[in-house]
Amino acid sequence: MSGRRTSLMLIFWMVVGGYFVTCGLLCFRQDALVFFPHRTANLEDEARSSGFEPWLNRKGERIGWQSIQGDPNNVQLVLHGNGGHALHRNYFHYRTPSNGIPWKTYLLEYPGYGDRPGSPSESALTDAAVAGLDLLTEQPGCKVWVMGQSMGSGVASALAARRPDQIRGLILMTPFDSLVGAARSHYPWLPVGWLLRTRFDSETHLQAYPGPVAFILAGRDTVVPARLGQKLYENYTGTKRLWLVPEAEHNDSEKLLRDWLEIVKWLENSHP
Repeated sequence: MSGRRTSLMLIFWMVVGGYFVTCGLLCFRQDALVFFPHRTANLEDEARSSGFEPWLNRKGERIGWQSIQGDPNNVQLVLHGNGGHALHRNYFHYRTPSNGIPWKTYLLEYPGYGDRPGSPSESALTDAAVAGLDLLTEQPGCKVWVMGQSMGSGVASALAARRPDQIRGLILMTPFDSLVGAARSHYPWLPVGWLLRTRFDSETHLQAYPGPVAFILAGRDTVVPARLGQKLYENYTGTKRLWLVPEAEHNDSEKLLRDWLEIVKWLENSHP
């Protein structure tokens, strides 16, 4: 009997030890677990084939890509999701003059993604977005609409909190209420609220933004469950509208953006 009790105690302490080791790994290596940048070079040909050219800051450093076509006084700033890089998406093709939208498109590249120098973090991504928006709004009369997808919705919400008066409207596709909420949906057995340094607390950030917000949710999203975006939508007190696509998954951009013209018209008509 005592041998059995000893074995059970050994198993118990192994489980406890494994739990704390997992918590320690999450705490000390979380940036590698949160951000999934794809490093690559020689992107100019890929950009050109998609109708884009380099977007440079005042120091001559490339911070992303700008569409060759479009109205320079009516622009959209796209903040992409995690993984890959700014050109590694297809949803920006919906927002071009050829699809009935005159907006000029700017794709921000995050530090540490693509071939942009730096290391990704919540502050690095937010600061890069702020710098990009400030560069666009230096032109008098320039109207800027911001779209964020998945993790980019967290960046967009943080940007809206930092520059609420410089954004005409927000489009949040497959958003979460916070990264903590998204992490809890995958790891309910871990104290992610205590461990995560990267928060992307969109619910709090949107409290500082007075403009219209379009929410686009995927009903079959297993990466960012739709209930997290629903919660963000319900708690936003400003002008808002929800597009829920029941059959769409997280990366089904064709399905998620099938009402793109309607979304754009609503945003343009909703701005005070």
